[in-house]
This record gives sequence, structure tokens and C-alpha cells, in this order.
Amino acid sequence: MIIGILINSIILMAIIMYIGFYLRNKGVLNDEGEGVLIYLLVNITTPAMVINAMNIDFSIEQLKTGAVLLLISSVFIILLILLENILLPKTKDIEKEKIEKYTAVLLNGGFMGFPLAYQIYGSEGLFYATMFHVPNLLFMWTYGTSVLLGKKKIKNRYKLLLINPGMIGVYIGLILYFSQLKLPLFLTNLLDLLTNATTFLSMIIIGSKIAIIGIKDSFIDKETYPSTFFRLVVSPLLMIIIMKLLKIGGMVGQIYVMYAALPVAALVPILAQKYGGDVVFASKAVVINHLLSLFTIPFFVWLFNVL
Repeated sequence: MIIGILINSIILMAIIMYIGFYLRNKGVLNDEGEGVLIYLLVNITTPAMVINAMNIDFSIEQLKTGAVLLLISSVFIILLILLENILLPKTKDIEKEKIEKYTAVLLNGGFMGFPLAYQIYGSEGLFYATMFHVPNLLFMWTYGTSVLLGKKKIKNRYKLLLINPGMIGVYIGLILYFSQLKLPLFLTNLLDLLTNATTFLSMIIIGSKIAIIGIKDSFIDKETYPSTFFRLVVSPLLMIIIMKLLKIGGMVGQIYVMYAALPVAALVPILAQKYGGDVVFASKAVVINHLLSLFTIPFFVWLFNVL
């Protein structure tokens, strides 16, 4: 049953991605328009989705589970970092190596993970997805930024870590969760509307990026294959092992395996351009990751369920 719902959600996302692809190819959507969509997604709809996920009834049991899942997610990312240094082949191109290291570990939890979790599991699923995404967000602004920067330095790194739209959404959500403050109906309706808009905006942006980069050119570049294999195959397999060892199943296990199978963060080309790194190579990694993940995500969730 859950695999059918997941496949339905993946097909829906693929269709919306094609709409973004089509709009970009036809010139209806340009760089300026995509920039506006990214701004809306990063600064408004994604934080609203996080707040909405945590605007639920307080439960000690759920709180304990959330704390354990935060720990699991953090340990999982650390294990990925250790494994990538062992398994990924070395390259002489330092700029490409930066992107490979980033691609192997950090995933598209906000743009793709949240919409998937919400479509399949609703608000409760979003809560557990947030428990996975918070450590991913923290590592993105620490480990990820350090990887892209190399020996370069950047001001306000820790400010970026603690004060960004995603984390602000987490702070507000935590206040609502622990205080059990009841929001007015118009605000809960607004949060629902913004949450529902996240899927559409994120997939339009990814489709647009695929149109810019090009599918054929992306798949021709075989240097992206090792990090893509690590992100889409090694990562979910590692999570399946962890979930089975800890005997965590059901919705929580499925969400964590699904998250572990997500493609690389869609913003990596933008971050590569800002902090250093091969922008073209990063863009190709985004295209390959997102297209192949449409097949690998349901496969690994199915594998987790049958094992």
C-alpha cells in the first residue's frame, strides 16, 4: 500500500518537474523568475512547512522518539562522511572532489524530502522528517560549507548555521510544540496553503535546472557516477542496516530510509558558485541524482519493507 502511494507521489513530482523543464525550454521561465521561486521556497514555504509539521499536540512519547531520531540522523551523517573518504575514488581535480564529497553526504531534505513525507504520511510524517532534516541542515552549513570552501574563509559562518530560514522555522515550530499555543484558524489555513505550495515550487525549480544543464550532457560525464551511486545506493543501504539493527520499522523507518535515498541538495550549484567549486560539475550531479532518484527511492523503501 505504502509503495503505491510513494510511486504515485514520485510520478506526481516527475510531472511537475517536466512542467518546469517545459517552461524553461520555452523561455517562459528565466533566471530571474527561477530566482523568485527559489526565494519563495527557501524563505517562505519551506519554513512554513516545518512550522506546520511541529504544530501538533504535545506527546512525551513522540518527543522521546524525536530525540532518538535526531541522534540517529546525526550518527548516520557522520558514518557517511567516514565511508565516503574510504569508498569514493580520489580525483586530481580538487574542485570536482569538493562537489563529490558534498554530493555523497548532503541531501535534498527540504525541497524533495518534506513534500514527499507530507504527501505520504501527513503532518505526523513531517514531524519525523524534520528530525532527520535538522542535522542535515546543520552539517550543510558546517561540513558542507567547509568542503566547498577548502582553505578559504568566510565571515559569519556560525551565524549562517544558526540563523537561516530553515532553522527559524524549526525555532518557531519548537515554541509552538512545547507551549501548545493554538494558532488562529486563518494562520493554520495559511500554513496549510504554504505547505501544499512547497511541492509544486520545488519540482518546478528542479525541472528548470534540468532544462538548463541538459540531460544528455549530464549522463555523458561519468565522473559524477561514483558520488551519485554513493548518495542513491550506499546511503539508503546503510540506513536500512541501521533501522534493522535498531528494530525501527513502520512509518518512522520508512521515512528515514526514504530520506537516506534522497538526491543531493538542489542548491549545490548555487553554493558551489558562492563558496567555490565546479559549478558545471555540481549541476550535472543535481540532474543525474534527481532523475535516478525517481526510481531508487521507491525501490529502497520497498526493499526495507520486505526485509
